[in-house]
Amino acid sequence: MKPSLEKMRMQGEISALDENFARSMARLAGEERPEAVLAAALASRQLRAGHVGWDLPAWSDEREAAAEESSFEWPETESWLAALADSPLVECVSAGPQAPSSGETPLILEEGRRLYLRRYWEYQQRLASSLRARMADSSAAEEVDQACLEEGLARLFPASEADDLQRVAARTAVCSRFCVLSGGPGTGKTSTVGRILVLMIEQSRAQGRALPQIELAAPTGKAAAHLSVSLERTLSSLDLDEALRAAVPKTATTLHRLLGASSDATRPYRFGLERPLTADVVLVDEASMVDLALMTRLVEAVPPHARLILLGDRDQLASVEAGAVLGDMARPAQEEEGDSPIVLLKHSYRFEADSGVGRLTQAINSGEVETALSLLEDPAYPDIRWVEPRVEEEGPASLVAEMAEGYAAFLAEAEPEARLRAFDRFRVLSAHRHGAWGVETLNEAIETQLGLKAGRDVTSEFYAGRPLAMTRNDYELELYNGDVGVVMEQGHAMGRAGRAVFSSPEGQPRWVSTLRLGSAETVFAMSIHKSQGSEFTEVMVVLPSEDSSLLTRELVYTAVSRARERVTLVARRDVLERSIARRVERSSGLTEALWGG
Repeated sequence: MKPSLEKMRMQGEISALDENFARSMARLAGEERPEAVLAAALASRQLRAGHVGWDLPAWSDEREAAAEESSFEWPETESWLAALADSPLVECVSAGPQAPSSGETPLILEEGRRLYLRRYWEYQQRLASSLRARMADSSAAEEVDQACLEEGLARLFPASEADDLQRVAARTAVCSRFCVLSGGPGTGKTSTVGRILVLMIEQSRAQGRALPQIELAAPTGKAAAHLSVSLERTLSSLDLDEALRAAVPKTATTLHRLLGASSDATRPYRFGLERPLTADVVLVDEASMVDLALMTRLVEAVPPHARLILLGDRDQLASVEAGAVLGDMARPAQEEEGDSPIVLLKHSYRFEADSGVGRLTQAINSGEVETALSLLEDPAYPDIRWVEPRVEEEGPASLVAEMAEGYAAFLAEAEPEARLRAFDRFRVLSAHRHGAWGVETLNEAIETQLGLKAGRDVTSEFYAGRPLAMTRNDYELELYNGDVGVVMEQGHAMGRAGRAVFSSPEGQPRWVSTLRLGSAETVFAMSIHKSQGSEFTEVMVVLPSEDSSLLTRELVYTAVSRARERVTLVARRDVLERSIARRVERSSGLTEALWGG
């Protein structure tokens, strides 16, 4: 059967949004050939799946290699590409950040194989061009007092204690306009960055210049608060004079706040290329969570003279929106002293040599399925536990009491700040939102269990003790998607409203009326995607009973690496095996645009 937009939508190959986009663009361009209209719909679908561009030949090869059954007879690849190259919907361009473009078509075909929606191709081009300009600017190294730098490196990174790559990262960050510092959990990213900020302030003092304006940010409020705490901990451990210690900023904000986000669709951000930030150093943690569009806006908002430092784990889940930007940037990580601005830290200080959590995290990240399973089955590692649901068990009923027990310390705390801290001791993480093992079902089951145990009324929407997570940005409240709070005072139907407390990036409690929290959901259980940027003492990771393409190595690695001390993994063997073996592949041309090849 030849594919048509209507038939593809009915069979779930594309959405109504994809269909309407393709029909509208074809009508405006006067394009009637079905191959071109079909490609427009599939390019839109691929974008929603997180791909910046649709690599049509690779997509066709994967379908053929997988011997995937399809009710559709897809066009032959070469003739399909030829039709696209000749379509008024499409402009053909070469690869590279300087590729010229007319700016007149809705689609871009790059190098005769990768199809983009124009806006996202332009984001990619702008980002690559901005970063290449930063990397080519050698004036940053010329500004450095080398004697001061060498003395600072020797003092802050003593050879007897420091990972050599931490020292490499510090030198790279001080001597260049752009640096990426990547590494897994506990590899000392924020510890290294705290010392980098000290080095930069020492440079200003040595040269008699004003102290640098330093901005610290992260994609979510939770990640920003975590960065603030980590930097405070690092600075307290260093032998610094009080003036220098006081000069290092310790409070991070969210990227949206940093860029001046607003609800005005015509001007979503105050700062950008035309109005750059007032900053000399911009440091962004958890950069793996930043999508292509936001990363482009960020890089363009950083003034040319400033140093931009990105921290993150290139092996974690990519952003929810399109792109795997940090992963694309961090492909050519340097292993030793060199010219690359990308440094990959490898040694984990969080886990002891006999830590099951550490070994399991490493095995999953390496795709070592048998090693991961043997670790989970080995009683020598009491900090990791594997629970295989019974075949006949279609939901989490047998585990709900254990999940609820994990929140006992949280509910026992009466003080707002203590309760917020206690909430981070335990978290249930799920791969999906819906279904028997999804976030919604788990939250309802845990709420009910806790209500029965403690005599709590959970029928009230904002009952006292309900943990909340924001589901979208609220610029008026300055609360952002992923920010976590707790209802402390329950409202009354005929009286006053309840109040919830949130942690601000500055570390101070923020009180908000529950009447203003229309975009918040219960978060006893949260999605693994939303857990990025967070850290918990213990996690229970729940995978669904059926395999799906959403279950990947990166997903399981991200979930397990949220734990500091203990992990319980709830998964069927076959689902876990396939999840660890499967990798996320997001198509884009950013790596080629940045590094060539």
